[in-house]
Amino acid sequence: MEVLVTSPWVPREWIRAHGLEPRGAWFAQLDPSGALPEGVCAFAGAMARLHQAQPHAGIVFTTACDQMRRAADATASSGGKHAFLFSLPATWQTSAARKLYHAEVARLGKYLESLGGHTPGEEELMREIRRSEAQRAHRRRILEAGSSSDRGVPLALVGGPLLPSQWSLFDAVEAAGGRVVLNATEPGERSVLPPLPPMAPGQEAVIALADHYFDHAVDVFHRPNTRLYAWLGERLQARGARGILLWAHLACDLWRVEAASLREAFDLPVLVLEAHRVGTGGLRDRQRLGAFIESRR
Repeated sequence: MEVLVTSPWVPREWIRAHGLEPRGAWFAQLDPSGALPEGVCAFAGAMARLHQAQPHAGIVFTTACDQMRRAADATASSGGKHAFLFSLPATWQTSAARKLYHAEVARLGKYLESLGGHTPGEEELMREIRRSEAQRAHRRRILEAGSSSDRGVPLALVGGPLLPSQWSLFDAVEAAGGRVVLNATEPGERSVLPPLPPMAPGQEAVIALADHYFDHAVDVFHRPNTRLYAWLGERLQARGARGILLWAHLACDLWRVEAASLREAFDLPVLVLEAHRVGTGGLRDRQRLGAFIESRR
């Protein structure tokens, strides 16, 4: 059985160890034409429609933002039987927040069992952890190699979910004379965890896995979100970015409000690109993008 996951901070190893198949909802084939009520985030709305299109799959929403909470409520109220709302702690500096995350991982396990999954043994979970570690190492090698092209104005793309139907944004950047040297959207580089450290003697694999996700989540919903700025600062400098493209879905207040803070923190110009729907932006965005890149030459 497939389990659709709407956040990179839900441990996919835990899902696979239960005998189910996690699928990042970013890569699903989404209908870009559906009309949304005013004020509804296109991504959150698409997640609710995705579950309607695949009613036999499980789906894990999170409390990372109000929009996703509403999408979870809408799914449940419309008869969705397999929806789960994972509580992601907004704070990260307290032991209480860590314990809450541990408890949510355990609660997720009970949900997975209700879908037909089984309680995994220690070695079974370790096997899935090793599998994910190998996949992430491969992704990190690709990211470290970077692009062989040094043409175009180096830019960072920062923000929320970037869906396959929106990947033409990279072509638009190149056509305008730029190149993306840092993809800090979901599920871009920001969502790739570092290597799992050695486990402490006697430590349970599920606790080590939960701690790793908790300690290395880099997202805008955190309070304080200093981890996000520290992560960005290191990479913006290393990649020589000359500007930031802030990718935000129209109703995403969490990312939109960061524009001024990003300018101030990194002394870089910021262009806000809004995703009005699941598809890419129109001509207006391309014109603004071209003017922004031209100003950074």
